[in-house]
Amino acid sequence: MKKSALVFLALLFTVSITFAQKGKRDVIYLKNGSIINGQIISSLPSGQVKIKTKDNSLWVFEAVQIDSIGPSVNLLKKRSQGYFNLTEAGVLAGNSNNRYKSPFTLMNINGWKFKNGFSVGAGAGVEMMSETYLPVVADFRYYLKNEGLTPFFALQGGYSFALGNPDKQYVYNYSQIWQGPSGNTLDMKAKGGFLFNPSVGICTPLGENLAFTFSVGYRMMRQRYTREDNYLIDIDYNRLSVKVGLMFQ
Repeated sequence: MKKSALVFLALLFTVSITFAQKGKRDVIYLKNGSIINGQIISSLPSGQVKIKTKDNSLWVFEAVQIDSIGPSVNLLKKRSQGYFNLTEAGVLAGNSNNRYKSPFTLMNINGWKFKNGFSVGAGAGVEMMSETYLPVVADFRYYLKNEGLTPFFALQGGYSFALGNPDKQYVYNYSQIWQGPSGNTLDMKAKGGFLFNPSVGICTPLGENLAFTFSVGYRMMRQRYTREDNYLIDIDYNRLSVKVGLMFQ
């Protein structure tokens, strides 16, 4: 199951890199007043710069032709609507009495953002609790603004599927015949459980198609286990979720 989790992480990383490459934009300001938008391919010590525009044309400029190089003015604005892909990573922090104090969480969300600031999406990820889990969630967000640095409110809810099973549990029994304790080891099976995660955060654009997010929230979840003797065990987790993310739109 750990191998499956690693494969899942690799797939999420590949998706993120693909969107990041699409979101990178540069601009060259020429001394003649022209402005060239695209992606810089190379920049030589001599000052020569190669830039590829959206129509896949390749332009080469000498240092004497260039006034300055910088981000496009459009990079300061975040799109008000459209498809988005958000990858969040963080921890689910608990108190000092918790056996697993700060489990790792990674989530990839695909959705649609509307002009009125609301967005809806669905996501899946991996979380390292006592076992490895696959959370599948619905994601709802509201952004207070459509451009620049903006606060947002988020709500996630769904189900966390167990990808592994816990260690066997030793069960004590008291025998009246032997007048003393006895016991045996029983297999355990993780069933997963429901989760609920409201949060607040900030979103700031890093590029025309790229934004950084930071959020803090409250994660509530229940994990259910069944024992070999059909005994049910429920464990409730109440955690502080702290996440950072990259959103491509």
